[in-house]
Amino acid sequence: MSNNIQPQQLNRQTLGSFLPLFKTLIPPEPAALAGVYQAEFVGPAWLRKTAPLSLALGGLSGWWGKAFDGQGHGDNILRRRGSFMRVLPMVVGSAPSRLDGKEGITISYPAGSPFPWPWIVDEVRRLDPTTLLGMTLATLDWAPQVAFPFLLHYRENIHGL
Repeated sequence: MSNNIQPQQLNRQTLGSFLPLFKTLIPPEPAALAGVYQAEFVGPAWLRKTAPLSLALGGLSGWWGKAFDGQGHGDNILRRRGSFMRVLPMVVGSAPSRLDGKEGITISYPAGSPFPWPWIVDEVRRLDPTTLLGMTLATLDWAPQVAFPFLLHYRENIHGL
């Protein structure tokens, strides 16, 4: 991976160490995102253990990853009872990062999406040719600007997607 970092090393990092890493990475071109990506929770143990519960509370129980069409849209992917399903459509675009002001890729959820998704943004940058580092944050003015990291690993030939 970029900077010779392996996922196991990311799991020994503090939450605060992800932002400096994120700032060193380059955003992908939106069209180059086309495909299916399997998610991996990274960071301190407390975050890896609570992230699935947090997503379940937001309606994404069984979150497996994301699929991008390369034209500015995508879906979250759930895996339940051995089957994949696409849910919670996303809008993918270029915008200044809320984390460092650099132009980058922002994944947002349209108005009308279930709570809390209209107020959540994911920003992604390339960690290596097949892995993205994502940072999730709330866009509410009163919410703390804490970004939660995750990885997206490009996958080919996923049966059922």
